Amino acid sequence: MVIKKKLTDSNYNSVLLSYPKIYDLLSGKNVNRVEKLNSRWRASNLLLRIDCDDLSYVFKQVNVNNPKSEMEKIALLKKESPLLFPELFIFENNAYLMEYVVGQSFFDLDSKERVSKVSFAGKVLSQTHRLNDFPLVDIREDIGESFKKYRTKAEKFFLKKELQSFNFEMFCAVPSQLSHNDLNAANLIYGNNIKLIDPKEETFNDVAKDVGRYCASCFFNNYDYFGNEKKKSLELAEAFLSNFDNNLLNRARYFMGESFLSFLNFDTHSDSKGVLKKLAMNLLLSKGKGDLVNLLEEGLNE
Repeated sequence: MVIKKKLTDSNYNSVLLSYPKIYDLLSGKNVNRVEKLNSRWRASNLLLRIDCDDLSYVFKQVNVNNPKSEMEKIALLKKESPLLFPELFIFENNAYLMEYVVGQSFFDLDSKERVSKVSFAGKVLSQTHRLNDFPLVDIREDIGESFKKYRTKAEKFFLKKELQSFNFEMFCAVPSQLSHNDLNAANLIYGNNIKLIDPKEETFNDVAKDVGRYCASCFFNNYDYFGNEKKKSLELAEAFLSNFDNNLLNRARYFMGESFLSFLNFDTHSDSKGVLKKLAMNLLLSKGKGDLVNLLEEGLNE
């Protein structure tokens, strides 16, 4: 039998009391459990799963320099793509209360279903991206700044003359559709459908960033964490990318390369940083030539 608890019984009661609107909503419910959730890559945030009779909620305390940017971002994304994001209930100071999404991230999927799942995610995302026409905007300057940032952070892995520039012309006319901007293997949740969590605010939007980053994250984490399965990792990339048109994929190529640059600054599980460097350079120096999956395969070859 589940013992009903009051919110005051929780170890996190003092935290929740700092948010009276959220606290008032929850205090009138039968709370069965309050559990801290671990964030794979955003450890500074506090995440609480709060199971009540009517629903399971997530309380998220955003502990970054500008918490409102994430909160405003997810509210806009929910409005534009309501089926892709959890229900949102209350925003208060640097925290918000949302629906707990039942499902699995890429890391939790059975190895036999990863290819079919990422293929499904690609299909859903491509359909969402084609729903409307959006004004075109020039984001070359923003992408240039982004490239400089990631190249500088990875500077110790490159010779001074290596990877000093990129042709940003493909970003001169980009649909101004809102993008998640930090879509990775941990924050797309597979259930009956897919749900996206933990977006990030940037100075620009491009859904190709979501496509490129998610593909790079699943591809490399599958290869690095799950036994260097080269064939399976390439199948994952092919299954996901095959849902998108060539214009979007051309821009996604840049964001895949940028992702590998970013990964250089994190610990790998079984691979050397040389693999990541080769992947980054293959994607960023290809000048639009070559199939993306072939470029990934070449990056894994010794």
